[in-house]
Amino acid sequence: MYFPRSLPSRTDFGVFNYTPTKVEFKAMKKLGFKCDCCGFIGQPTKAHPACGLEFLRVAGQIKLLCILCAQSQMLMRPVMLENGNKEYNHGRLIYCPEISQGKIIRVVRDIFAMAQYQKSNPNRPMRRYIEELRESFIESLLSRCTNIPALKVSNNDLVGYASLYKYASPELLKNEKKVFGSIRYLPDEVVYGQQIKQWLHTSYQPYLNEV
Repeated sequence: MYFPRSLPSRTDFGVFNYTPTKVEFKAMKKLGFKCDCCGFIGQPTKAHPACGLEFLRVAGQIKLLCILCAQSQMLMRPVMLENGNKEYNHGRLIYCPEISQGKIIRVVRDIFAMAQYQKSNPNRPMRRYIEELRESFIESLLSRCTNIPALKVSNNDLVGYASLYKYASPELLKNEKKVFGSIRYLPDEVVYGQQIKQWLHTSYQPYLNEV
C-alpha cells in the first residue's frame, strides 16, 4: 500500500513538533501512537504531543504516520531543518520491490538513531557496527540503480518523480500500484537529524537506558 506519492499536505512543511487538535490527539491515543506504515510507536510529551506523528489520507483512508513515512507520501512537502530553513530534497528514490516501504524506514531510522547516540557517547565498537549497517543496508540500496526503471527519473530527483505523480492522468493513478508500487523512499540522515534527536529523548529512551 505504501510507496512514494505526491499527496497534498495540510501543513507547509514537515516538522516534529506539529500540534494536533484535541480530536486528533484522542484518535492518536486510541491508535496507540503507532505509525501504520513502519510500526513506530511515539511517546507523547507536553512539549511534543504528536511525538512526530500526523494523520494523512492515503488511498481514500485516513492513516496515522510518523513524519518519515508521511514525507514518503508527500514528496513535494519540504522538511523544516533545525536552523529554520526548508529542505525539499529530503530523501532518495530506489527501486526495491522486495522490501516494504515501512521496513526500509524502520531500519534506516534505527541506524540514524544509533549514529546520533554514538556521536554523543563515543564508542568505537558501536561506531564500527553502525558503519557496517550503513554499508550493508543503506549503501547497498542506493547502489542498486541510478535511475527508476521505465519512469526515467533519477533516484535523487524527488521533484521530478513527485511532479510525474502529481500530474499523472486519472487512468494512470487507477493503476498506481502497478506503475509506482516497486519504488521506495529512503530518508536523508542529515535532513531528519532534528526529528531523530527528538525521538532519542522520547521513544528510544527505554532502550538507551539499557545500553
